[in-house]
Amino acid sequence: MPYSIFMLPEGLITVTGTNGGNGLDGLSQGSGVHLAPSGGNPGATITLNDNAWQEIEIDDNDANFQDSDTSQRLVNTETFGGETFPANSIAEAEYGITVEDPDGNVYQLVAFNIRQSGDTNSYGDVEGLAFIGPTGGFPPIGVPLTVTSAQEGPSYDASTYADPICFAAGTRIATPSGAVAIEDLSEGDLVLTREGGAEPVRWIGKKTFAAQGRFAPVEFAPGAIGNTRTLRVSRQHRLRLSDWRAELLFGEPVVWVPATYFLGQDNVRIAEGGTVTYFHLLLDNHRTLLADGVEAESLHPGDLALCAIPREATAELMEMFPELEHLQDRSTAYPALRSVEARAILAA
Repeated sequence: MPYSIFMLPEGLITVTGTNGGNGLDGLSQGSGVHLAPSGGNPGATITLNDNAWQEIEIDDNDANFQDSDTSQRLVNTETFGGETFPANSIAEAEYGITVEDPDGNVYQLVAFNIRQSGDTNSYGDVEGLAFIGPTGGFPPIGVPLTVTSAQEGPSYDASTYADPICFAAGTRIATPSGAVAIEDLSEGDLVLTREGGAEPVRWIGKKTFAAQGRFAPVEFAPGAIGNTRTLRVSRQHRLRLSDWRAELLFGEPVVWVPATYFLGQDNVRIAEGGTVTYFHLLLDNHRTLLADGVEAESLHPGDLALCAIPREATAELMEMFPELEHLQDRSTAYPALRSVEARAILAA
């Protein structure tokens, strides 16, 4: 099955304080042990210097992007740091590392490796880092991330890797004057938010994709989660859930649940075929919007990189609205559940 992994090339990442090894590359095997705390020494520090995430299309015989799986092959020829890897090269999730930013937010990263033809040791080389989908927001740019642990042999469902967060065209957003199709909104228009009432839209982005693989939207039939019409959002788009079970299980009365975790519920499916145009609405803060009757998130500035927005557009956005810069490393409006947590509450 085809899917995409968004990866930040090693040349855009600074690694300091390793316990041996060479940057992200392992010592003698494909391991991240040299980045983890050891012998009383702290873990390495990783700083992401850019948000030029590179989409890598993978052809696979299952839904997991993992280590030691020779069925995972590049669909296209890819270039990183001046080195070109031909289509059909084997790609792997070489090791995992858990990192923490200065505010205490925790993120899960995965080392991305491509086997080089004729080089039997290339499994120890790492081309960059991929990220498991949003929890407290996407890892911030220019902020030191301290490695707290390393894991050998990662295996994560492809749907849990970071990808675009956005509404599909046709979604109707609540405004003070009634519901308006998202494609008819303009910058400066007021939309209704749960937290702040009527607030202006600061920026709208959009991009069209083939509705296949990771880019196919999650579709909720009318009434599936209280929606008044068919609702389509990208897989990692978070929906607000307020339920006594959330507080019982996680100590939080309100949580975000990515749309992909609703799959398996009645009248929820992946809508493949044709094209889909995704829209991103950015407000002054991370807010709850009403989308076809469902409470869903606005774009979080820390997730800009997850929307396949070109680096130049992100830079222009921050130049236009410098007050948003400080939100790059802030948590979301409510806690965001991980896969196991989300499935536990939905099963309940």
